[in-house]
Amino acid sequence: MRFLYDENAGNDCLEVKGDNFNHLKARRVSVGERLDIRNLKDGYSYLYEIKEFSRKAVCELVFKSLAKNYESDLTLAWAVVQPSVIEKALPSLNEIGVTKILFVYTDFSQKNIKLDFDRFERILIGSSEQCGRNSIIKFEIFASVSELLKVYENVSLVDFGGVNLDTASKNEILFVGSEGGFSDAERAKFAKSYALNSPNILRSNTAIISVAAKMLL
Repeated sequence: MRFLYDENAGNDCLEVKGDNFNHLKARRVSVGERLDIRNLKDGYSYLYEIKEFSRKAVCELVFKSLAKNYESDLTLAWAVVQPSVIEKALPSLNEIGVTKILFVYTDFSQKNIKLDFDRFERILIGSSEQCGRNSIIKFEIFASVSELLKVYENVSLVDFGGVNLDTASKNEILFVGSEGGFSDAERAKFAKSYALNSPNILRSNTAIISVAAKMLL
């Protein structure tokens, strides 16, 4: 773990409890040791010194520094699929450096699926603590493709039979579909369509990770 997350990081005094405290106990830390604690919002790394360690850790702020953080401008759109599928992909997308995901209910999405963004955020926080990213992916959600296109114009599909993804621009928002891709009515709304260079049919989570890696790594 590269650092600890606490939404209150930046306060002069901080109490570390719960899972973070249990993690510190497992590490056998002691009074006088210093901890890198971040809030993943303001770009800073806060160094705290442990002043008390019993049933909780009481820490005092020593200094703060602006943490180096690679921020891409990559926004991806993703058709709503089963939450378990999304959850498996989120850590990889966060590590690769995706900035934002636009979730869209498409014709092939199950309309009864509800996304738990609080749970997604917890997954991303754990990912950032492990990989060192000083932020997490942001989310937006849209009820349909038409609603998406009212807000974002530079959207292109990642679909069967599109042109090679190598020709795509990072300024475009690449839209990955569900397992069945997109309906003909949805395809008609887009001027551009790209395809991954694979002879195999990819699962939705595999496809979006591949797209992110192709654009950023």
